[in-house]
Amino acid sequence: MALTNYLELEEVRAALGVNDTELKNSVLNLPVYEIGLVRELSKISASLPVAFSTSSAVPGVSRTPVQQALVDATHLFSVYACARQVGVSLAAMAPKDIGDGKASMSRFSDAPYKDVMTRVEAMYTAARNSLMESMILYSGAGVQTKSTVPRTVFMASSRSYDPVTGT
Repeated sequence: MALTNYLELEEVRAALGVNDTELKNSVLNLPVYEIGLVRELSKISASLPVAFSTSSAVPGVSRTPVQQALVDATHLFSVYACARQVGVSLAAMAPKDIGDGKASMSRFSDAPYKDVMTRVEAMYTAARNSLMESMILYSGAGVQTKSTVPRTVFMASSRSYDPVTGT
């Protein structure tokens, strides 16, 4: 599985407010980000990657509203889950200034990225909740087909004699 099955690399950069000079494709294509996204998707539902693949394989005009909602929610969540993971090291990774003279480069402290990461975290949470709702609808767990009556397994019973008096 590649990240590009779920998102475009430019979308991650846009969510973080950086460009391709500051955050290169070679960094975003590292296996650690792919592994992180797969784990995040699996935390929501073990069957989510298969449900997404199945739904996204259907042509857009033929998708049901539930399938389209799942595809859209997975796509949005993937962008912010990846941005959240990349953002951890972004302050140390992204350059502040890049100059021509003697290959100069300076880096930011983490201060400008704190606000960005706060916003990314808020979007991640909202996208995660939306994806969970979409997955529930997709799996049919949100639709109750019949009511079930719980079975009684144990019942209380009284003794037929008094243990104190023995009668």
